[in-house]
Amino acid sequence: MFFSLAFKYTLIIWIVPLLFIFSQESFSQEAKRNVFLNEIILEELKPDIQSTREYYLLQKRVLKVYPYLDILSSLLDSVDLDIQKIHKKRMQRRYSRKVQKKIVNQFSQDVMKLSRKEGVVLSKLIHRKFKLTGYELIAIYRGSMQAFLWHRLSKLYDGDLKSTFNPLENKEDFYIQTILNDCALE
Repeated sequence: MFFSLAFKYTLIIWIVPLLFIFSQESFSQEAKRNVFLNEIILEELKPDIQSTREYYLLQKRVLKVYPYLDILSSLLDSVDLDIQKIHKKRMQRRYSRKVQKKIVNQFSQDVMKLSRKEGVVLSKLIHRKFKLTGYELIAIYRGSMQAFLWHRLSKLYDGDLKSTFNPLENKEDFYIQTILNDCALE
């Protein structure tokens, strides 16, 4: 977020009319007073090399794991449709086990090549896309015991299936959202 010199003057131009409107609404005609504010000078923020490097590494990670999110989304849509057609709970569990084996066979080599940080980014993107954490998705489709086991396994590698996506409170999540908007992935 870089502020230029022109921004300083634009900010002053916008603040003065707002203060005038505010002063007219809040004070009666007799109690009007002039309010003088100190001049604020906004200087340009210079990013350090380390933060720029981290941003580009995060961008690389997001662009690497985003195709997996698209595949997962389409796969879950088709699985949901198929499970809705099956009425017996036992058959639904069998079908979900069959789909899990298919997913593991198809993507295990690719997922094993992901770094720990890329796994964390994928977990955050899953929460962003489905409004459910990875833990909750596993609990829905495979049961809470499987979700617990996979969560413990991810904790061994400093991952977290319960991680959430909150760009308002987390700086890394804000950068992920910015990267997705800049690359027009959504």
